[in-house]
Amino acid sequence: MPGFRIRLIAISFAMCVLVACEQRTSTSAGGSNAANPTPTAMPGTSTPATSTGADEWVNNGATACDKYLTPDLVGSIFKNSNGQSHRSDSRSCTFEAAHQPATDFSTINIYLRNGGADLYDADPTTRNGTPIQGVGDKAVRTQEDGIQAVKGERICSVYVKPPFGNKIKGEVLAQRLGDVCTKLFALP
Repeated sequence: MPGFRIRLIAISFAMCVLVACEQRTSTSAGGSNAANPTPTAMPGTSTPATSTGADEWVNNGATACDKYLTPDLVGSIFKNSNGQSHRSDSRSCTFEAAHQPATDFSTINIYLRNGGADLYDADPTTRNGTPIQGVGDKAVRTQEDGIQAVKGERICSVYVKPPFGNKIKGEVLAQRLGDVCTKLFALP
């Protein structure tokens, strides 16, 4: 149980750092967080972060599931491609597999944020991941069958939950999810 507590403290600390860096980035970009609020939740939390709107790229996260999680892609990951996508907030979305009796309640989550290499490197998810090639400037396959990638000042994270019982996993899954980040990095 002590290992769980240490991980929980580390994750809480990382979220605080992410929110603080996001706020510092927003105010240093020439805007005021109070004047330009855009509440969103950081991945894994309900803590709002703010943005000045200077980089509209992160707003692509709200519709990314509808646009990039095609039936072919979802069907290659889950046993069934049926389900629905919905906006989680202005920077993220979730695809939920169809919930029927004997169905596994699987999801794919996409999160976009500003931050660059320093924020990316400081994230425990990134430090504990397995590097993969061909996605952004740097990318890792997370320990929970997802991907986190950075390109310039943009960070893209795509996670599959639960990380077990899927048709593909590991490097193959990371490359498929990386293709989604590559498409998102290409957007204005």
